Amino acid sequence: MADFLEKLKSDAGKIAKETDEVIQAKRIEMQIDSITKQIEDKYRQLGQMTYVSNVGKEPENPAAAGIIVKITELKQLIVAREARALGKKFCTNCGKENDADNKFCATCGTKMG
Repeated sequence: MADFLEKLKSDAGKIAKETDEVIQAKRIEMQIDSITKQIEDKYRQLGQMTYVSNVGKEPENPAAAGIIVKITELKQLIVAREARALGKKFCTNCGKENDADNKFCATCGTKMG
C-alpha cells in the first residue's frame, strides 16, 4: 500500500510539473502574440504616416506609389458611398458634389454614373 501511495505521489508530482510547463509555454505564447500585435500596430501607424507624407507627390519608394493611389481611391469610394447615403454623389472628373439624381455634373458637365 505504501508503494502505491508513493507511486501516486510521484505521478501527481510529474503531472503538476507538466502542467506548470504547459502554463509557462502558454504564457510565453500569449506574450509573443501581444508583442506581435504591438509590432503590427506600429506598422499600421508607420503606413499611415507614410501615406499622409506622400499623398499628392511622388514617393521615394516606387512600390509605395501604387499603394498610395489605391488607398486614395478607396477613401474616395467611402466618401462617395457616404454621400450617396445622404442623397449626394461626387463627380468623377472634378470631384464636386452633386444631387444623386443628376445625370450630368452641375459644375463640369461630365456624365454622372
